[in-house]
Amino acid sequence: MKQAENYKKNAGKTAKQTFPAASSAPSQGGGTSIGSIKPQAQTQTSANPYQQKAMETASSGELTLLLYNGCIKFIDKAEKAMDEKQIADKNNFIKRAQDIIRELMITLKTDSEVGQNMYSLYDFIHSRLVDANIRNDKEALHEARQFVVEFRDNWKELMKLDRQQRFGEGGQA
Repeated sequence: MKQAENYKKNAGKTAKQTFPAASSAPSQGGGTSIGSIKPQAQTQTSANPYQQKAMETASSGELTLLLYNGCIKFIDKAEKAMDEKQIADKNNFIKRAQDIIRELMITLKTDSEVGQNMYSLYDFIHSRLVDANIRNDKEALHEARQFVVEFRDNWKELMKLDRQQRFGEGGQA
């Protein structure tokens, strides 16, 4: 547990982070208590205005889903770059996937056994991404992707169940 707290305190001090700091405020409306993410609005002139507005208005659950999808996207791009022997691109894509996993780790509520177990799994995913990057290990990349996809799918199901409980039938994630 102390390792998680130390990681949270030191994150961002030693490594350049792609994502802004996030608060771990509880989700509104009785959402899940596993963790919540609410990144600060980014002001990028190169960002798609539609995507920018979607991120600014998304709930913490939707932002978590966006992070999972982004991580999968970067892992897929890293695999393609690995196949094409584009080492610099592979490195950049894997580093971006690692940034997302670190963001999920930092914002995770670790005051329960579930949160602590998720933290351990995120740490494992991160280490597999590091292995994939250092060793050009496709198997490690696939393993990391498999875990992220499973987290994403479970998160979508949790969001769906939460919506059904709060609003009745018909909630789609």
